[in-house]
Amino acid sequence: MTTADVFSADVFSAEALQDPYPLFERLRNAGDVHFLADQQVYVVLGFDAIRTVLADPHTYSSNLVAVLSAASGSATVSVAEAGAGVDVLATADPPAHTAQRALVMSRFSPRAVAETTELIDAAVAPAVAGLVASGGGDWMTTVAHRVPVQVIGELIGLPRKDHQRLAAWSDAAIDLVSGVASPERAGQAALAVLEFAGYLGECLDQAGPDADAGVLGSVAAAVAAGTLTRDQGAMLLVQLVTAGAESTTSLLGTAVRLLADDPQLQATLRAEPDRIGALVEEAVRIESPFRGHFRVTTAPTRLAGVRLEPGARLMLMWGASNRDPRIFDRPDQVDLDRVQPKLHHSFGRGIHFCLGAHLARKETTQAVRALLAATSTISLDGTEPVYVPNLMVRRLAHLHLSLTPVDSRPGSS
Repeated sequence: MTTADVFSADVFSAEALQDPYPLFERLRNAGDVHFLADQQVYVVLGFDAIRTVLADPHTYSSNLVAVLSAASGSATVSVAEAGAGVDVLATADPPAHTAQRALVMSRFSPRAVAETTELIDAAVAPAVAGLVASGGGDWMTTVAHRVPVQVIGELIGLPRKDHQRLAAWSDAAIDLVSGVASPERAGQAALAVLEFAGYLGECLDQAGPDADAGVLGSVAAAVAAGTLTRDQGAMLLVQLVTAGAESTTSLLGTAVRLLADDPQLQATLRAEPDRIGALVEEAVRIESPFRGHFRVTTAPTRLAGVRLEPGARLMLMWGASNRDPRIFDRPDQVDLDRVQPKLHHSFGRGIHFCLGAHLARKETTQAVRALLAATSTISLDGTEPVYVPNLMVRRLAHLHLSLTPVDSRPGSS
């Protein structure tokens, strides 16, 4: 093959956004790389093809100033015009990316995250206890949407009184790149992101270069030293809050939905709570929090036999690669004994491996542990869960649960 198949199937239809996997399988069976003509984007679905891209950041640059837009029918909406910095972390290439990542990496290392247990449990415990005491409710609203912004707010060093404002700002940033927002909502979201960046800029000013204020202090010191501009520092923090909260919120929803659908899985994990981490890893593989990330070619190249021109836009479909049957046995099923549980692409790989991956795993593990310990049964309340309409993220809008408290089992005293 020298050119990619051009396909008209709508990867971003309402039906595909709710359940993309049948379409992914059909496309992947026909080839690992396809060209989406309406959007002028190459969609990459095969595991090995995506691994090739991630291993070569020089040829496949992250510095892409475009996002998909189902409404416009093109991929030419500038991220910069939407109020976001381009050359920061996820959309930056070395050497800028290397320096930016080094500023905050130690704060999200496995060792640092291991020390957050008390902080996470303090956020999780009241949220889970309230839901269980009520006999159930919307897990997404009560726990999954609330806990991550509290935790990331604390780790960054933002005032506690502002933590719940972070959720609304984070949602606005996600809506801005959703590709399906109405012009009115897109405009509102752009203004909210500018407000968010302005707020974080003020926090940087107040932190000062010598403040020991978590991530905030590290970024403030870099701004004072001239390593980052104030705008870059603010946008770096926007990314950390937004991506960090979004990844964890999604993962919290997926893990608990898998539990609610499988009483035997609940029984297994109540008996063997040390295996909760295996569930979390399967959850993030089965439903990647982000549908994919973009790359742009810097030179002529070939990918999975397809010739790509310089400047070609690619969307790497994490969800498709994570269920590639050439790599994963029974890819649609939970396997707590999977031999290479972290082989998936949900958190990226290489220089752009997700900074918040360890934190997302930790928060989800602690929340699932608390929910299992407090209940004897977890089930859906009959309302079919649906996903938020978004071209970039995959997160449940609601997850209505019916819960039986552990001391409410028949025969308990």
